[in-house]
Amino acid sequence: MRTTRLGVPVSLLVLAATGLIACSGGLGYAAPGGTYGGGSNGGNGGDGGTGGGQAGAVNVGTGIQFVSSHNATSNPAVDTITAGSAMTWTWSGTLPHSVRSTGTPAFTSSWVQTGAGSYSVTFTTPGTYKYDCSVHGAAMTGTIVVLPAAANARLNDVTGVLR
Repeated sequence: MRTTRLGVPVSLLVLAATGLIACSGGLGYAAPGGTYGGGSNGGNGGDGGTGGGQAGAVNVGTGIQFVSSHNATSNPAVDTITAGSAMTWTWSGTLPHSVRSTGTPAFTSSWVQTGAGSYSVTFTTPGTYKYDCSVHGAAMTGTIVVLPAAANARLNDVTGVLR
C-alpha cells in the first residue's frame, strides 16, 4: 500500500478528495408513492427508461451500501453516464433504503423502499449529482457524473471512463 510522507494511505486521500468535490447542502424528497423516474433542477426526469445515452445501474444492497453495477465502487458508488441516460437503482434485501439527492444540481429523490424494487431517473443536463440514503445518511452515498451527450461514443461501458 502506498502512503504519503505523513503515513496516510494514498487511497484514503483520493477517497477523501472525491467526497469533498461538489459537496454542498440542499435535500430533495419525493412523496411516498411517487412515480418512477422524475427529476428536477437539471435532472429533468421522464419515464426513466428512455434516452439515447448509456444507462447507469446501482445496486442498493442487502447491507448499508450503494454498489455501482458498472465498476463495483461503493460508498460512494460512482457512475459516469451521458446526458439523456437513465440511472436505475435496484433494491434487494430487507433493510429500508432510499435515494436522496443532495446538493446542486439536484434530481427527484425516491421514497424509502424495503425489499425488491427499483427507481430510475433520466439525466438530461451534464453535471455532478450527489446522493445518499435518507435512512443511513453519510454511511451510504453515491455520485453520478453526467457528461454531455457527445461524449457517449467515447465512454467505456465497464469503467465509465472516457477513452
